[in-house]
Amino acid sequence: MTPIGPIPGISSVAGTRAAEPVAGSGEDFAGKVANALGSVSNAERSADLMAQDVAAGGDTPVHELMVATTKATLSMELLVQVRNKAVEAYQEIMRMQV
Repeated sequence: MTPIGPIPGISSVAGTRAAEPVAGSGEDFAGKVANALGSVSNAERSADLMAQDVAAGGDTPVHELMVATTKATLSMELLVQVRNKAVEAYQEIMRMQV
């Protein structure tokens, strides 16, 4: 019987990286929000074009359309949740007594 080995740390998981500090990234919060909005808009536009192609009998497979619409939906939901958290943080700051 072999002994049980230690559990590897989270940093050793493939595909992960440490979070970058916002101040050192060279991009302000408004720039990050604008990039996120553009990314969501592009995902929705791509899904719409695929849907039009499928409806017109084009070469786009239905499964690719479903993946694109799911990506667009999840991107929008994530953006809404980030916005909600930012609003909650702002409201919490405004409730603080100075």
